[in-house]
Amino acid sequence: MRRSRLFLLAGMAALMLGGAGLWQWRAHERDGSAALARGLAALDKGDTRSARVELMNAIRGNGRSMQAHAAQARALAELGDGAGAQAAVERARSLGWPAAQGRAVMAQALLLQGDIDGALREAQASDVPPESVVAAARVIARASLAQGDIGRARLALERALTLAPDDAENWIDLGRFRLATGDQGGAIQAADRAVALAPANAKALALRGELTGAQYGLIAALPWFDRALAANPDSVPALEQYAATLADAGQASKALSLSRRILALDPSNPRAWMMQAVMAARAGRADLARALLDRTHGRLDGEPATRLLRGVLHLEDGNAVLATEALAPLVAAQPDNRTARVLLGRAYYLNGDFASAASTLATIVAQRDADPYVLMLAASAQEALGDRAMADDMLARADWPVRASADPFASPRDATLAAGPPPANATTAIDNIPYIRALLSTGRAADALARARLLSRANPGAPAAWLILGDTLGAAGQPQEAARAYEAAANIRFDRDAALRLAAAWGRAGNPARAAQVIQLFLTQNPNDVEAQRLAAGIAIQAQDWRGALRMLRAVRARIGDNDAVLMADLARAALESGDGPAARAYATHGYRLMPGNPMTADMLGWVLLRTGEKGPAAVDLLEKAVALAPGAPALQLHLGQAYAAAGRKGEAKLALNRAVSVPGFADRQEALEALAAL
Repeated sequence: MRRSRLFLLAGMAALMLGGAGLWQWRAHERDGSAALARGLAALDKGDTRSARVELMNAIRGNGRSMQAHAAQARALAELGDGAGAQAAVERARSLGWPAAQGRAVMAQALLLQGDIDGALREAQASDVPPESVVAAARVIARASLAQGDIGRARLALERALTLAPDDAENWIDLGRFRLATGDQGGAIQAADRAVALAPANAKALALRGELTGAQYGLIAALPWFDRALAANPDSVPALEQYAATLADAGQASKALSLSRRILALDPSNPRAWMMQAVMAARAGRADLARALLDRTHGRLDGEPATRLLRGVLHLEDGNAVLATEALAPLVAAQPDNRTARVLLGRAYYLNGDFASAASTLATIVAQRDADPYVLMLAASAQEALGDRAMADDMLARADWPVRASADPFASPRDATLAAGPPPANATTAIDNIPYIRALLSTGRAADALARARLLSRANPGAPAAWLILGDTLGAAGQPQEAARAYEAAANIRFDRDAALRLAAAWGRAGNPARAAQVIQLFLTQNPNDVEAQRLAAGIAIQAQDWRGALRMLRAVRARIGDNDAVLMADLARAALESGDGPAARAYATHGYRLMPGNPMTADMLGWVLLRTGEKGPAAVDLLEKAVALAPGAPALQLHLGQAYAAAGRKGEAKLALNRAVSVPGFADRQEALEALAAL
């Protein structure tokens, strides 16, 4: 046979084989089997979004494919679509899938929809097959935790880990369980184990990012979220956490971009709309915030952040009734949430319910460090109720130039709680921390300290246990030991509570440099935190870093507005010392208008007028008023003495300056001595 004929026959055979292959491929595409194979492969790799699309194509090719519906149920459950997963399970079962085979995924689907009892019935069924026992145990743990049954949740996770110690999903769930129960240190260990087992698991990496954000700060968490998205660019939970972290860190444009990416993947995602609503509210665009919040369709209405945002927006809208409806359940659930409590008190007051306003604000007013705004609001409520004496007392406290150090947050139930029997188990945080706080607020510091030591020893990975120990040590007059306890908490969870307590403890222990380091470190990771910015400004003022203080105070003003008289006084001083006299005058004048009875605002306006060359008696009159309101404040006496000296009233200047010099520990004593020497 000639060679050309051999080549022809070989070519025809190859063409026939290719045609047969193409026909077979098209047949597989038509009947959905090829899409099913691709979907199962994507599901095994953890690419659930691609799996869902392929499985939809498989079902479109063969709507009676039991395997395709069963696999689609798994994909939808992993994507958080509980209703879709339940429908897919039911369809697979109608096509012959044994009920036992779908127990775990059906349990997960029901749990996603909030049907905890139904989820437990499926997960605890006696016919759960061996290959589904671990997944079912994880559902039991999540459902039990949602019901508050911590013991059953712990047992379920222990069972899952015993059966599959190298399953990263078990360690992820254990990390979330420990985080929910306050064991931050244990959660970090579990997350590290999950990452070690599955370095490309986006859920494990996102959990580690979340924990890093709490342990070290928001900025430190960002690389973990970058790794999570590198592993799975379409992971909506990782995108949600990343965007929220960026928003809290002040990187609004990046957060907005990520929220839009989430909506491209999941157009009805309520958290993305919520994040955009919060960013709009922070930017002062209340109407846009309301419109964006409406797009959540109420799916997050039970969450604290949503209630708080709705309350703020209703107050902005002038609707105090709706504001109270949003905020009252939040304060009931989180009685220590000062922001929500103040907003609720304001809403009650605006609604004319003065008794509710007074009772809501009472726990804050009872604190020595109550801020002037709260005191003035509470005073207005008391005046409306006819108690002029109590209103005058609150106004006098609001006008006092120096705020006392913070107390542990008190509760009206503290006396009853402290008088009752102690919790039977001294090692559980959930009941011991309120009891210890009650002991502190009723003056039983020694009993509180003994109980707090037991709690921290039993829960070394729980920052809340170390914080309460620090509080009790501080109340017992041991600031350095308190700082060490707060450091232990901060090493696990470096949040605002730990940072502010730690800085205050080092300040009381006589180590202001260490306090400044703590605040600076916290601000590096949380640049948008108002309380930390304000503390940093105070530290800059003490160091006479006036430009740094002015920059920080202006950042605070941008966040909280112009209605804080003390902030205006601080801005006036920083602007004056920075050489900006006109700005100093504007700040000082506005602060005095807000609180003309406050010696600090009167002193600052008088001092600014004096330093900027104001002619006439106005400066001396204001400084005399400040001293009359607070005669024991040496800084006010110093300013008045210098004003008298500038006016040629040397005798009065000597009296005022001598009063300033005679106060022990006065920081500006040397300046007063030099002013005396110059007379």
